[in-house]
Amino acid sequence: MYFHDIIGQDLIKAELIASAQQGIVPHAQLFVGRDGEGALGLAYAYARYLNCTHRGAHDACGHCPSCKRYDTFAEQDLFYLFPIINTSGKNLAEDVLPLWRTLLARGPYIRYEEWLSLLGGDGKKASIFAREGEVIQQHFSYHMAGSGYRVLMIWLPERMQEALGNKLLKLVEEPPLRTVILMVTMEEQGVLGTLRSRMQTVRLRPLAPMEIEAALLSLPEGGREGADATLAAHLSEGNYRVALDTFRGESEQQAILERHLQRVLRATVNAQPIEMKILADDLASLSRDEQQALLEYLARMFREFYLFNLDLPKLNYLTPKETSIASYLRSCITGHVVRAVEEELDLARRHIAQNVNSKMVFFDLILRLTAKLALSYKRMKIR
Repeated sequence: MYFHDIIGQDLIKAELIASAQQGIVPHAQLFVGRDGEGALGLAYAYARYLNCTHRGAHDACGHCPSCKRYDTFAEQDLFYLFPIINTSGKNLAEDVLPLWRTLLARGPYIRYEEWLSLLGGDGKKASIFAREGEVIQQHFSYHMAGSGYRVLMIWLPERMQEALGNKLLKLVEEPPLRTVILMVTMEEQGVLGTLRSRMQTVRLRPLAPMEIEAALLSLPEGGREGADATLAAHLSEGNYRVALDTFRGESEQQAILERHLQRVLRATVNAQPIEMKILADDLASLSRDEQQALLEYLARMFREFYLFNLDLPKLNYLTPKETSIASYLRSCITGHVVRAVEEELDLARRHIAQNVNSKMVFFDLILRLTAKLALSYKRMKIR
């Protein structure tokens, strides 16, 4: 992964390149970007550029020995930490390095779900465990293999156990000579505050629709059975990976969320306790991360449905299936309803975060949404 593989983000690239060329390299940086937004790819391109022996004005050379090793994701002075599934109580990130390199080889816009799939842990939670601290200490006790920078790259530090975060504190404050720590997060506030305060933050910005559309149109394979480039760029909310999946018709996660949305709305319309109970049990079987993602999606959809009623297409981000649902519910989703629904969804999110029994949470949520929507349904003769 090189800087030219990252779409847009020109100002950030220029600042990173300037820091390397001037030799003023922050010892610890936190790259912040949404899932699939390219933050990991940008951090990797920066690590490559730092160690390239024939740097260009805009990118690494791609020919020097360091660049060749970075091409294989196996540079000796580049160490990785990333979430893994706890299988034995002793397993470490380095045990699955071949899988990690497989993930990196897919390009800069990888997603967390892809990593879970490679680990065989779909529906499970992955973490960075405290036992990794001893491994890091061992790595940093060795002499550097080359004359460049030693890089510790940590992906998703928000999934790090607090004990490890505390161990890393001294390393972040006083790293060894020519050592750079790059952390890549999708949830900035989830990173240990004492670590955040000691790192320079690099925040990726949402891409402009024109940037995304141009990148999609440059793809050799075209859109297949997906949306056209303009629509995909509009629906992406500035996230290239979201746009790419929509463009190619490969957004499996989006299809799953849309099915859950349809089932939840159908249950509120039918108002049958047995149907609600079956749905609540099904949603409870999702992982905590999937449950939170669903609740966030439902909140966004109700806001989008409200905007749809106001006939503001430029502010609407709906797929064709979501548009069909919005048309069916037209005039049901008022500002008052949206506020009431968001309160219920926010309560459900807090309960899930607090590990309340998810079957109870979702059954109660569906009951409450049914009550909040009842008057609108009756007024529009939907029920």
